[in-house]
Amino acid sequence: MICWRCHEPTGGPVCVGCGVIQPLAPGRDLFALLGLQQQFNLDLDELAKAYRKVSTAVHPDRFAGKSAVERRMSLQWMAAVNEARRVLTDRMTRARYLATGRAAPEENPRSPGDPEFLEKIFALQMMASDDPEGVKLRAEELQASVWSQVEDAFSQWEADGASLSGVDDMLHQLNYLRTTLRGLSSTVTGLGSGV
Repeated sequence: MICWRCHEPTGGPVCVGCGVIQPLAPGRDLFALLGLQQQFNLDLDELAKAYRKVSTAVHPDRFAGKSAVERRMSLQWMAAVNEARRVLTDRMTRARYLATGRAAPEENPRSPGDPEFLEKIFALQMMASDDPEGVKLRAEELQASVWSQVEDAFSQWEADGASLSGVDDMLHQLNYLRTTLRGLSSTVTGLGSGV
């Protein structure tokens, strides 16, 4: 990238030569934004360090006395850096971002596809009123199993570039399980309080 003011090569958000903030490239990868390598198993301490480094460099307070263009670029950078931290901190959101290129689930969520999985969820929901604690344990086991599949898919992707095509379906399954567990938690809590 070439600095828009001094026309010298620059690689970061702020030109090393003249100290001017650089425009944010549209559609920039969230990992690259923080200077991190794309990976699922991300060290959260390294993420925090990278966030602090970039956010300190582009923080609007540093550009308060600068031109309107620089202040606007600073705000754009800060918003993008905050979004990168939010997305990359949560492992489910990070997994979705790596697998699909988007951080948010689809607006029209589809079913998790696998009829066998849907049957398991339906069976758990049917048994919930009779044995909420047992159903909660089974749902947690199923959730751990799906997370294990997600982690295996990312391990293969990181090792040899394997496809992540099935990960989005697994994340939909995890969303179903999270919703099921929330419902079960409120049921178990209600039973424990004598309601």
